[in-house]
Amino acid sequence: MKHHDFNLITSAEMAAIDTNCEYHGLSRLQLMENAGKALADVVRERAAGLRRITIFAGLGNNGGDSFVAARHLKEFDIEILLLGRGVEIKTDIARRNFEIIKNSGYHIKEIDDSSELRLGDVEIIIDAMLGTGVRGELREPYKTAVELINSAKAYTISVDVPTGLNPDTGEYKLCIEADATVTFHKNKPGLLKAKDKVGEVIVKDIGIPRLYEMLTGPGDVKVAYRRKSDAHKGMHGRVLIVGGGKYTGAPALAAISALNAGADIVTLAVPESIFEIVASFSPNLIVRKLKGDAIDARNIPEIEELATRHDVLVMGMGVGDVEFLETVEEILKGGKVDKVVLDAEGLTKEIPEGVECILTPHKGEFRRVFGREASLDNVRKAAEETNTTILLKSREDIITDGEKVRINRSGNAGMTVGGTGDVLSGLVGSFFTSADALWSASAAAFVNGYAGDLCFEEKGYNFTALDVADKVPHAIRFAIDF
Repeated sequence: MKHHDFNLITSAEMAAIDTNCEYHGLSRLQLMENAGKALADVVRERAAGLRRITIFAGLGNNGGDSFVAARHLKEFDIEILLLGRGVEIKTDIARRNFEIIKNSGYHIKEIDDSSELRLGDVEIIIDAMLGTGVRGELREPYKTAVELINSAKAYTISVDVPTGLNPDTGEYKLCIEADATVTFHKNKPGLLKAKDKVGEVIVKDIGIPRLYEMLTGPGDVKVAYRRKSDAHKGMHGRVLIVGGGKYTGAPALAAISALNAGADIVTLAVPESIFEIVASFSPNLIVRKLKGDAIDARNIPEIEELATRHDVLVMGMGVGDVEFLETVEEILKGGKVDKVVLDAEGLTKEIPEGVECILTPHKGEFRRVFGREASLDNVRKAAEETNTTILLKSREDIITDGEKVRINRSGNAGMTVGGTGDVLSGLVGSFFTSADALWSASAAAFVNGYAGDLCFEEKGYNFTALDVADKVPHAIRFAIDF
């Protein structure tokens, strides 16, 4: 069972929330201002009788927080050592805050080479170099800067995490030995695991509303969607879709959307009675025949064999036969499936241990499977009881793994058209090949709704599920570029 500490947040989760706040109207510039002001307040509290501050600033948002803090600490003697050049500052918001302090006459030294690093008679050091962005061994000039700071007698305050420390694991080869660490919004797991390096940990609120922590957005897609520049065919996911019977379009829509979401290989397994129709939908589809007019127990060996050659199995769409449920439960018990997405007639609460499962019911299907109304609390409890992730399709989608809850508001009334749920299942399957269940489901919900919103902009309410599937690449591109 999962046990999540709600007072902790990983670097990926924090980055997603940061992005989603911007999307929902709470700008990253405002969050940086709040973080910098909070940092300045801590410095002032710890600096009784002290005057001389040196800020070691990196080129990312960690440095940006320190530029804001410098502006709020105008009564101190401040020197800023920028590790790099001002023109290399990576984000617009950090650059804007750098330009403000530069134009305000602050003493700034741009460090091109570690040999230029000098530390004068300083009383307080602010470490704002790498923060949560650090991975692996420190490069120059950061390595020399860390050694210089650690050898100084000054009181050292790190911003978010000490430079060199992995924020999620607490691992380090060389890191700042801080007297205090000011971290934002929530504590980071790595800070608890490296207590001898972080000093006093001070968690500062930066004004993110509780609901904004739960809302999906482009940040979820940035976490769930992966592309490797050195990849070969299949590395970006293999999805097997098992469905169809009474309805021929449903499994094809799921397959097309899985391909449009970036899966390398998508295989459709459908009854032989509809094989010709489904295979004719698109030349991109790989379609396999399952013996008979409906999927049942005799097809289990074929499905299991196919499943072993795919990363994720998606089952249930377009079957239209309640007896299909027994087949699903037998396949899950067979031990050949690690990751599964269940929809429509494939929905069950009998999920064996060791199978990572995402259920995608609408409210009626949730009531049928779990025997209760689909309130947020009931959906969360159902996910906890079954050890699954549930994506409840609704006007506001609810996504939960039984502990964390995410809410999706993308989409519009045009999406009541048949087939948009099938598109969603394909999206979930595609993301699930490389991300965990919660992020896969929440990213898919956002992309599905945003693709629907793109359709609405173009066509009003009169669009089809295939239109939504066609907009999926545009929705993903928007999220990644956001």
